[in-house]
Amino acid sequence: MPPQAVPPVTASLGTAPAAASRAPAAVPPSSSINGSTTAASPSAQAGGRRRGSDRDGEGGEGARTLPALPADWPADVPVPPGQLHGSGGTAGARTLLLTVPGGADQVLASAEAFYESNGFTRTGSGQLRKGPYSVVMAARNRDHSAAQTDLTLSLEFSSR
Repeated sequence: MPPQAVPPVTASLGTAPAAASRAPAAVPPSSSINGSTTAASPSAQAGGRRRGSDRDGEGGEGARTLPALPADWPADVPVPPGQLHGSGGTAGARTLLLTVPGGADQVLASAEAFYESNGFTRTGSGQLRKGPYSVVMAARNRDHSAAQTDLTLSLEFSSR
């Protein structure tokens, strides 16, 4: 019996091409998030779109919510500029994933300097402390690129 021809698979694996092509939310310099004098764009200050809305602010099927800082992110802890890809956490700890332009070493050094300029004290490589807050960061070149870096930021804090 001759071999049977198998047609190519064209079905989607559950990902909508439109959703996959949307850019992650921009995280403005935290001084604008935390109410100081540095200005950021109005859309960045608003923290992105509301949950369940599409690009026009209307809800609907397939609507995608952009990542945002956790609602209980401490107002006195700044966030370095970058594209927010996700956040999460548990009681007393939060984690952010940002994509930042530049190589890993440069991004980590810049983030450390950012925190030092906001009153944090360096306690080790990628480790800073201020009051009840401890920030630990790790940077890795994104997809083996020297031009984009994933910066993971872990915040631990004790109740005040």
